[in-house]
Amino acid sequence: MIGLIVLSQLKGYGQEDPQRKSEFRIGYGLVPVQEIGTLLGDWIAMGIVGRRVESTEGTGAFSAGYSLSLTPRFSVGVDGFYGKNTVSYKDDLGDSKWSTYGGLLNAKYLYLAKGKLNLYGKGGIGYAQYHNRQKENSENFGALSYHLTPIGLRYGNKIGVYGEFGFGYLGIANLGISFKL
Repeated sequence: MIGLIVLSQLKGYGQEDPQRKSEFRIGYGLVPVQEIGTLLGDWIAMGIVGRRVESTEGTGAFSAGYSLSLTPRFSVGVDGFYGKNTVSYKDDLGDSKWSTYGGLLNAKYLYLAKGKLNLYGKGGIGYAQYHNRQKENSENFGALSYHLTPIGLRYGNKIGVYGEFGFGYLGIANLGISFKL
């Protein structure tokens, strides 16, 4: 499916090369999937084994990204993310402290461009590295990362603000600033 979209956006050899535009983004995402997983895993699984969760806190997802427009409507890029979670238990085994970082390769399709306002959708897949610490114990592992943004809005010309609403490692709502070159 993604291959067909890419092919439909490319121009033939005899046509002009599309103007390439770069975009840099920095943002913050609320309730990324790793926080949802920590919350569900600790409240449900730990309840089954007898550990009671006292509280769960997360930082959200901090992100930075770059994209390159291949055509006026289609671009490809990368996003990096980082977030932390802490789960406190009502026992002496100690708190569980998670940190997650990783990257996504993504594709973005512009649905509508009206002056300074852009409406788009974006999807990405990549890798996430997890680190968990609980007292003297430490655990590291990797996992598939992903993000699907069916609705994204950007307002501005060279400097703009954006809001993306979806599900994955960047958060259910990701807000930030972007710079186009």
